[in-house]
Parts: sequence; C-alpha cells; structure tokens
Amino acid sequence: MSHLNIDDGAEWIFVDPDNTLYDALQLNFGIASTFGSIETPLTFRDRIFGTNGRKDGMNDLFDVLGKWKDAIYLPPKQEQAFQQGGTFIFRGKDTVFAHYDASAGAHAEVRSVVDRAIQIAKEG
Repeated sequence: MSHLNIDDGAEWIFVDPDNTLYDALQLNFGIASTFGSIETPLTFRDRIFGTNGRKDGMNDLFDVLGKWKDAIYLPPKQEQAFQQGGTFIFRGKDTVFAHYDASAGAHAEVRSVVDRAIQIAKEG
C-alpha cells in the first residue's frame, strides 16, 4: 500500500482477493478483453488524441502505471491477472451509474464520474 502514497489507504481501499464483487458485477475479464480487443488500441487512440470526447489524456494512466514500478503483486487466482475493472455509483443497493471497462485503459473519466455523482446526489 505504501507505493500508492495514500495515508491510511488500507482503511478505505477495498481489496477483493476472492473476486466476490468482480463476479457479482460481471466485470470483463480474460486476455481477449484485456489485450486482444479492438477496444484497447481505440482507447489509447482516444486518450492520446482526445477523440470520442475523451479529455483526460494519458496523465491519469501514467500516474497509475508509475506507481506499479514499486508494487509486486501476484493475484490469488490466475484469471485475475486479466480482470478488467469498472466504475460504479450505488445508492443503497441500487446501481445508479455503471461503467464497465471494455479493455485495458478504458477507464471512466474521473471528472465525468464526479459530475454524475453530484448530479445523482442533487436528485435525492
């Protein structure tokens, strides 16, 4: 956790070694969706050139990847090495926003997610 430079990160960062949440959310996984998908080069194109409404560029991705150089991580299950993530906003048990990463690097734009969370909170 120290490689992330987040004070008390272990207290509020959720780790799912059994894949319980990933499985329940049915997130994308496998080498085909991680590196073999057409979405991967298209995602990097969008990040580099700002196409398809993508405005966050590569900065967030470089920031995250830069932290991996200090991390050594072997997933508990082999298939977790090619697990895609997602971004979700929940209200109680209801999912009010869902973004499934289609491929490597296809993360939701942080600013868009924050704006959506604020909008949802205002709606009550």
